Amino acid sequence: MFQTPTKIIQLLTMILSISIAACSNRQATSPTGNTQPAQSTQPSTSNAPAAPTSPNQAAKPAEAGALRPGEASGSYTAKGETVDLKYAYAGRAQRFGSESVVILITDKEIPASALAEEIKSQTMMLDGKIRGLEYAIMNDGYWVRYHPGQYQESKHGGLKDYSVENDVVKGGDEDKGDLTSGKYSRTVKFVAAITK
Repeated sequence: MFQTPTKIIQLLTMILSISIAACSNRQATSPTGNTQPAQSTQPSTSNAPAAPTSPNQAAKPAEAGALRPGEASGSYTAKGETVDLKYAYAGRAQRFGSESVVILITDKEIPASALAEEIKSQTMMLDGKIRGLEYAIMNDGYWVRYHPGQYQESKHGGLKDYSVENDVVKGGDEDKGDLTSGKYSRTVKFVAAITK
């Protein structure tokens, strides 16, 4: 009877190892249609050690449903319309007189050729071509704007589980829309590589 949980753990470990190996061999398609190995789309500029490659160095297993750089989950509601959010982008840009980390959480992909401009001035979002949330992270809190609708608000304190490590921004945000009687609400999680 005590062997059954051990065998289940061994089986789950074997399945996880096979899944990790399959993911590392997977090919990804870039926004331009080119097929590339499924690795970070951003060049690494950190001095962080490389991921373990030998079989003796076990890789840390990913949590179920974990997001990868460039991915978001959640949605927002603006004036009764709910928008599902799937993509996450980050960069540095001027906001309110100082440089801030800007995070864009969107319903559609932003083409690589337009990303720097979108981080700087949200051209596609303001034109309604892409919908989503725009965040600016400041020393004492954050600012968020809804696209479309242009509703915006500032919050003291930080985003939930917010971190910046090796130029990767992670976090989440939840607001039930109490200030707007429910007209504007959001629940989102994201992981984004900071664009250089």
